[in-house]
Amino acid sequence: MISGISYPYLERLISIAENNYPEMQVKDYQIKIAKNNVTKTSVSYLDAFSFSYYYRPTQAIDVSNPNLFNGYQIGLNLNIGTLVQKPFATKEAKAQYKIAQLQQTSYKQNLVAEVKKRYFTYMEQLTQLKLRSKSYTDAQSLVTQLRSKFEKSEVKFDDLTRALILASEQNQFLISAEGGTFAAKAALEELLGEKLENIKPNGN
Repeated sequence: MISGISYPYLERLISIAENNYPEMQVKDYQIKIAKNNVTKTSVSYLDAFSFSYYYRPTQAIDVSNPNLFNGYQIGLNLNIGTLVQKPFATKEAKAQYKIAQLQQTSYKQNLVAEVKKRYFTYMEQLTQLKLRSKSYTDAQSLVTQLRSKFEKSEVKFDDLTRALILASEQNQFLISAEGGTFAAKAALEELLGEKLENIKPNGN
């Protein structure tokens, strides 16, 4: 049984990962860009219209360039092709916005699952480390006791030898457990963007 698991602390780690992990920030920016594109395409309906004006001073008619109208002349042009394309562009922009949202949701779910996985692995390694540390301490204590008894001729040399071998094995197990714990801790901190020592359970 893995001991020391705290689900409130795990939720805090998940929240930190969501805020700090670079790829989550990329997804946030992608959503903002997609949302801005929806606004741009909605407003761009005005691009189909063009307004122009021309001022011709009042004067005698120029025979070489006759113009019946004097003063200000206003023109409004409509580009049908551009106008027809706008609904499709708006629909595509909204689809891209929806895709960006779904991609963020999917990535967030994967990130949450990965944080949980690495947290549980880390806690498992910590539990193993505690057990291996206790086993090594017990083995060392046994060696000390048997050495004292051997010096008093109360036990055989073979008994002391077996205790020394056991202590050596437990030491190797302890080293392996320490390495596994450090690796699991580093893997979890990779997602968090900061050291576990800096993240207190009470949120301070």
